[in-house]
Amino acid sequence: MSRRRPIAHTQRGARELAIRPLALVVFGCLTFAAAATAQQVTYPIYTQDDFVKTMKSVGQNFGAINAALTANDLEEAKGRVVRSREQLATTVTFWRDHKKEDAIKMWRASIAKMDELDTVLSAEKPDKEAASALVKQVGATCAACHAQYREQDPATKAYRLKPGSVQ
Repeated sequence: MSRRRPIAHTQRGARELAIRPLALVVFGCLTFAAAATAQQVTYPIYTQDDFVKTMKSVGQNFGAINAALTANDLEEAKGRVVRSREQLATTVTFWRDHKKEDAIKMWRASIAKMDELDTVLSAEKPDKEAASALVKQVGATCAACHAQYREQDPATKAYRLKPGSVQ
């Protein structure tokens, strides 16, 4: 004859079995939280070198828009607008880190004009003249920021941020 275990023993065993996985989950979470806190993830800083590199790329892409419009290659022009906007969008981090509200305002104006240009080029029948006019307007928003924050190095003729314009 088989021996049956008392009910109390069986219930206690079931409770212990139910608690063990829960204890493992809690222990795992606490271990993970402690490791995450110890590592303190830091975000990469958008340096002045990053900013200059990005702006050079924006300039190259944006400069190619007029050539594409002249060649009546509206798809290429649109692609260049999209890429220029993508790249320009990342530079807001630099201005925010340096607390330059005027630059952020100019940045917003440039982004808004690029969005308008994208809309014109995305139309079923894009208006090439309206697109050309918007390219000039975007260029004017860029020039306003450049006048405030950029200068040409007399020796190398390369453009750079004006010394002392950002800390």
